[in-house]
Amino acid sequence: MNISFFNGVSGMIAYQESMNRISHNVANSNTVGYKPSKSTFSDLLYTRMAVNSAEEPLVGHGVKIEDTQLLYEQGPVLQTNSTLDFALMGDGLFALSLPDGSIQYTRNGSFDISMEGENGYLVNAYGYHVLDAQGRTIQLTRNAQSGLFDLEGLKDRIGIYDFPNPYGLETTPGGFRETATSGAAVSVNGGQNTTANFDRTYQVIQNALEQSGVQLADEMVDVIVTQKAFQVNARMVQTADEMEQIINNLR
Repeated sequence: MNISFFNGVSGMIAYQESMNRISHNVANSNTVGYKPSKSTFSDLLYTRMAVNSAEEPLVGHGVKIEDTQLLYEQGPVLQTNSTLDFALMGDGLFALSLPDGSIQYTRNGSFDISMEGENGYLVNAYGYHVLDAQGRTIQLTRNAQSGLFDLEGLKDRIGIYDFPNPYGLETTPGGFRETATSGAAVSVNGGQNTTANFDRTYQVIQNALEQSGVQLADEMVDVIVTQKAFQVNARMVQTADEMEQIINNLR
């Protein structure tokens, strides 16, 4: 009975975590540049099913979330007619400098101008500086006649970065972080990668934004499957508890 109880409890915990992930995807269905994720499961513990068998077959007890897989696919592009909006087609990420000195990567190209003294810098919605291909902040210059910031050629100044394994990036509230699995970030210029051994294409589109990659239909299917799996495991726990009560009453 203990095995059935622990199997059911582990399943409830795993599928609750999966439901949390699905909820996070649905909540970000309108977030610019958002990439959804999907949970993968594995057995929690193996024991020998027949100790006297020459093959010693194993049986798994319980389940856990082995990993969260990033669905790094192209999202739909929406024209915004805003000069400070940029969408990435194909692979690649924008780089942002955080206040603590670390670098965060994002597909969200909704940028703005931050005034620091008399100088203007390209930033994102949180005020993080957008970096160029050399990892430097992008300072904007003013037009001598109009006094406005000159945005001509701004698209070519924004750095694009890529990773040997973008699926290994760590998801953060505002984008992604580099990990050992993703490999080191590689600066890409002019839509060509000449410094790493992976062949991908890159293109920046101005006056447009990449929309969320969440497919609500797929997420609703995952909700139904996850709820059913959670209910089955909850029923297993309930049945194991009822059988324990029957055994105790027989004593």
